Formats: sequence, structure tokens, C-alpha cells
Amino acid sequence: MKKMKLPKTIAIILICVLIDIALHSITSAYSTMPENPNYSKLAALVGTEIIATLWALLAFSGAACVFYRLQTSIPGVGLSKGLRYGTAISLLWLFAMLEGVALFGNEIINEFVVGLSDAIPVFLMGVLLSLSTPKNRKGFELKLLTRNQKILVVCVFTGVFFIGRYIAYVTGMIQSGHQTSPLYTCLWTLLMGACIGVACILLGNPGNALSLKRGALRFSILFFGVNWATFLAFMPLLFSGFIIDVMSRIIIDIFLVTIGYYLAFNPKIEI
Repeated sequence: MKKMKLPKTIAIILICVLIDIALHSITSAYSTMPENPNYSKLAALVGTEIIATLWALLAFSGAACVFYRLQTSIPGVGLSKGLRYGTAISLLWLFAMLEGVALFGNEIINEFVVGLSDAIPVFLMGVLLSLSTPKNRKGFELKLLTRNQKILVVCVFTGVFFIGRYIAYVTGMIQSGHQTSPLYTCLWTLLMGACIGVACILLGNPGNALSLKRGALRFSILFFGVNWATFLAFMPLLFSGFIIDVMSRIIIDIFLVTIGYYLAFNPKIEI
């Protein structure tokens, strides 16, 4: 990131963080906070409001850095890049939030509204960041995916994520609601995998300009890994007892997304 762009980027991040905080304040009636929360030592020391603000700064800053790293491989120019990136990350965060219905027994409307409070400002940030980028900036010459290729991508990511997650559920590697809310857990896992596939389509396929390995690393580690990790970091920052579970989720899910990318864009697999 160029130094001359840094002040503008910081301003965009701060504006979107303030919008995020405002939306959460407006929708406080839909809060998913448990009745008797077991706060982390840090949250007990500095307060929940400061933790929430620090998380927002971390998550939005991470998302902004990822955008600048990926912008040359996102199809389109100017605003279209921001719309694609903003849509991809907002879908990722929104669907991630909905897992709380099965994990914690929260109402789906509450999880959806709280998720939107994060999804809307991060979508806006993607748009604003793209408007601050020169329209004539050159990137990779990307070939758009055909309809059959898009279907394959979504199906592969859905299948890999579903199978991998259920192995993690059954073996107890991560907490889940597969026993208490089996139908919802099954549906959410399928939709989350499909969401990751859609995000991959929105961000293009740098694999046709880069090696399969580099393309997989850009999507699974850079886009998914960073944005997934910063989003999930909220739980261990605010509550006690979530560090191991969240770290396990991050590692397992990044691995699954990497496998999904390799299978989806392997030149030996055609439909």
C-alpha cells in the first residue's frame, strides 16, 4: 500500500467501523449476548465496548489489506472490483454469523440482524476502497468462468466443506449443533460451503494467470483465511473458553477451502 493512499484507507476503515458500531447499537434489541456471559480476562479488564471496537478495527483493517493484495486478480475495474469483493466478504461474514443458531441456540432473526450489522459496513468498505483505486490499474488477464465451471466450483466447495466439517463435528474437533440441531446444522454447513464457492467465483480465478498452488494460496489463505480468522477472533477476545475451538475452526476450514480450490480448478477435472 502506497504511503499517499494510507490516510485515505485509514479514513475509510474508521468510517466503516463507526457505521458498524452504530448499526450494532441500533439493533441492540436483537443482541445475541448470553444472559450470564463468561467474559475473557481481557474483556473483564477493559470492558465489552472496547473489545468490540478493537475487534472491528482488526477485522476491517484485515479486510482492507486483503483487498489491496487481491485487487489485481479481481475481475473488472474500479467500482466493479469493490462490489465483487464487498459482496464476497459480506456473504462470508453473514453466513458465519448464522452458525450461532445451532451453536448457542439463538434465534435466527437475531443472528441475521447482528450479521447484517457487520455485513453492510464491510460491503460499503469494499466499495469505498475500490473508488480510491486508480481505474486504469492493470491486473491479471483473467478468463471468466463458464456457467458449467461456476456450477462445478460451487458444488466442489459445498461438498468438501460439508464432508470435512462433519468429520470435525463427529470427532469432536470443534463444537457443533449436529446433535442438538441436526437439520439446521446440516443446512447451514451446505449453505456455508456454497457461499465460499460463490465468493470464489466473485473474486475470479487467478489460477488461469497464476499456478494452481499460488491461486489456492491467494484465495484460501489470503481472502478466506485472513477474513475468516479476524471474524472468528471476536469470540475468544470477548469470551473465555473459545481459544482452542476457534483456532481449530480456522485451521480446519482453511485446509478444507484449500482442498476445495485445488479440486475445483484442477485442469484435469472438467465437466
